[in-house]
Formats: sequence, structure tokens, C-alpha cells
Amino acid sequence: MTIENLQFGQVPSPFVKRALTIAVMFAAALLPDGGRAAERVKPSRSGPDRMQLIVVAPDGQGFVERDSGRPFIAFGTNYYDPDTGWAPKIWREFNAQRVRQHFGVMSELGVNCARVFLTAGSFQPNPQRVEEQALEKLDELVKIARETGIRLILTGPDHWEGVPSYWQPDRFAGKPALDALQRFWDVVGRRYKGEPAIFAWDLLNEPEAPWFVEHWRPQWNAWLQKTYRSWDELKAAWGTELTEADRWDEVAVPKNQPDLRNPRLRDWQRFREHLADEWVRCQVEALRRADPTHLITIGYIQWSYPLIRSGPPGRYAAFNPRWQARWLDFVSIHFYPTMDSPFSSEQSWQNNLAYLQAVLAYCRTSKPVVLGEYGWYGGGAPQQHPYLGETQQANWIQAEIEASRALADGWLSWPFADTPESTDISLYAGLVKSDLTVKNWGRKFKELVANLSELKSAKGGTLQLPAFDFPQAFTAGSEDLDKMHQTYVSAIQRPLGRTFNRGTERD
Repeated sequence: MTIENLQFGQVPSPFVKRALTIAVMFAAALLPDGGRAAERVKPSRSGPDRMQLIVVAPDGQGFVERDSGRPFIAFGTNYYDPDTGWAPKIWREFNAQRVRQHFGVMSELGVNCARVFLTAGSFQPNPQRVEEQALEKLDELVKIARETGIRLILTGPDHWEGVPSYWQPDRFAGKPALDALQRFWDVVGRRYKGEPAIFAWDLLNEPEAPWFVEHWRPQWNAWLQKTYRSWDELKAAWGTELTEADRWDEVAVPKNQPDLRNPRLRDWQRFREHLADEWVRCQVEALRRADPTHLITIGYIQWSYPLIRSGPPGRYAAFNPRWQARWLDFVSIHFYPTMDSPFSSEQSWQNNLAYLQAVLAYCRTSKPVVLGEYGWYGGGAPQQHPYLGETQQANWIQAEIEASRALADGWLSWPFADTPESTDISLYAGLVKSDLTVKNWGRKFKELVANLSELKSAKGGTLQLPAFDFPQAFTAGSEDLDKMHQTYVSAIQRPLGRTFNRGTERD
């Protein structure tokens, strides 16, 4: 509850404001739980904010409001209704009253941007039609966002509410899937063109190209012929890698296993990138035709950074933010501390922060970069991680933000609220608990919001980032990748500034 809310948006005199503050504090002290209920933040009742469309700043560093030119730092969270099961079924079980309550909580915490998933199951189960009923629910969400002053990043149709049949045999290069997506963006883009409550469109959450799909063979050979123009040119590039089994129109696909500097494997990775590039280009062109007013991005997974991945070369996502930034307005990438628990040792803590910096540095071209998902969990998640308490969670996330200040232009934590039925770190990773009680991380978030303008005091554009031969990683195994990563980290490392407690204390 805020003093301004008690006055229905009118700012009281200093005397009245002080008296009301004392009254609220006194009332909280009389509550049975000693005032803890006051932390269950209630929705804001303030009127709609005068929103403006957001554009990239003229210097390419960060964002500004289109009309006023005021800087905008996206500082928020990823949102779904935590009471709709796992995976969350926000659209099938859409409850406007509950969503409005959640956005009110976010507004009180200072969230200015929320990323929300759209789903193929609700919005486009049939490739020929985008469901009006789902769009009307989205209309309501946009209205709620506008009323609470929270801008939206809307992420393109994904699998949370079911996988449509037209994604087979391949959602990235198959004609049925591509045609359906272009139809989706045409309908949705036209409907929300010019809507100031929408910050950006996110084409897809964490896209990863599969290693091989059978119907890719003709495209693979066509790509080789376009790249090398003749059999002799291919032989000169590949040398002894070409065998008697290979033909100009029937070149074998490599195995999905490391083979350092193998030209067949390197080119197959480049071909996977080519398919991913065509997917991005087609979606961006379709969306810009329908809606030229909003920014476009992709929520990249962190192993789009090619120097760290688990498993074989196919674990590289092939959606390459450094290359695909030419079609996008900004790059958004997700990061979680996968190099052992940051709390296991001081070295692990520093290694994970260096990994974060390397991922973000890899994404920096001439476009802004947003850390679109990040965080850890608050304790007890059913995975192979040690227990973490709320204080540890807040310490780690603050360290992530501090380490990325010079490299990121926005931050969206994962997720908004602890999710009781989650099977991953979402179980305890929220700003608030499932009953909307504010957690340590939520309180720290609100403190950071109060000094948001200082968060980007270090401008990423001033960094002199090193050149690096990333494609050499396409054929490498874990040992070689580790050496490459360490070389890159050494080249881009910047002092982390303030030293943070690793949060070893229990809550």
C-alpha cells in the first residue's frame, strides 16, 4: 500500500504524507503476523501511464522513448501465471483478475518490463487461422500492462500449451511451419501496430536447430554448391575429407561428434546456421511488413555462445546472435550459472560471472543487448543443486547485475513468482513467493529500481572487445573449447567492481 494510493493519485502535503506514513506503519504493527502481510504487495490503483513507443538510441547504445528521447532501461521479469500448473497454461486458464493482481505487484516492485510467452496451442492450433479468442485474452493483457505502466516483450508461439502437428517434420525449415508463422505475425503485428504497451516482439524463446533432419539433404547439397561453385573448389577446401562415397550432388552429413578442424563438420555447422538465418530473416520481414513500429529480438539460449556447451557439437544452437543481429533491433540472451554452483567455492563464483561476461560480450555488435533471463533459485528445487536460501539468491543475482553493467542494456529476471508445480529452478526463483510475499530478491530489486539511472553508468559501447575466431569452436571437443573460452575470458575480462558475499549463510 502506498501513500499516493490512499489519496487516489493525488500527492498530499508533507504534513499529511508524514501523518499517513505513521498511520500505515502503526496499522502494520498491529497485524497478527507483525506486519509481514504488508509485504504481500497489492495492485497499484494509479491511472494509466503516458506510454510512448520505445526505439533504439541514436548511438545504438540502449533504448529511448520515441517522442521524448528519455532513456529507457528494461528492468523487469519474465511473467506467467504461477497458478496454472507446469508448464504454465496462461492462455488456456487465463484469469484476468489474477493477472491484474500480479501486474499490480510487479508495478509496486518497480518492474517496467515483463516478458510473456505466446503459445501455438492457444493462438494457432490450425496453421490457417489465428484464434480470435486467444487474441481477445491478449488484448486484456495489453490493457492491464498499459494500466500498470509495464511494457511487454511478447514471445512468439511456443510449445507450452501443446505442439501443433504442422511443426513436423521440422519447425525451422519446413514449409508448413514457416507459412504458419508468417501468417501469425501478419495477424498479430497488424492488430498491435503502434501499441505503446508493447516494447518488443521476441521471435522465439531459446531457439535451437536440431542436428539433422532427413529432408535437409537436398538443401545441404544445394548450400555446398552455392558456397563452393564447383567440385574442384570443394576438393581444394576439404582435401582428404572428401571420400569416394561423396558426390557433387550427394555429400554425406558428418557425425555429431567432435573432430577438431574437420572441414565437413565445420561446414555442416555453417549450414545449420544458414537454416537458422533464413528462419530469422523470413520472420523479421513478415513482421516488419505488418508492424514497423515495434522492436524485434530473439531470446537466445546461452549455448548460442559457441565456446561452452555440454555434449557434442550439435549442442551448439546454430542461432548465432553475432550474425543474426543484422536483422534484429537488439539482442536478448539468457544465462544461468551452469559452471557448478557459484556457492561451492570462490573460484566457481568468479568462473560463473566470467562466463556471463563472455556470453554478453559475444552478443555485443552495434546493437543493444538485454539479459532476457537470468537468476538462480531460492532453495530446494528438485535438481542437482545444493540448497540456496533467499539471501544467497539475492546476493548472486545482484552480482550478476553488477558484473554485466558494462555489457547489458536491460535485465529481465526469471521468473516473477515461485511456481509450486515447477520441475525446474522456477520452483523457488521468483521475486515473490507463490503467495506474493516479497522475497529478499524482490526487496533488492526495488532498491535497484530506485537507482536505475546509475545502473548503466558504464556504457558498453566504450568497451574495446577483442576479435576472436569463433568458428574454430564448431568442431572442437570439451577440452579445446575450455581453452578457447579461457582465452576469450582473459581478453574481455573487466574488474567486477564491488566484491559480493557469496551468500553461504542459511536463511
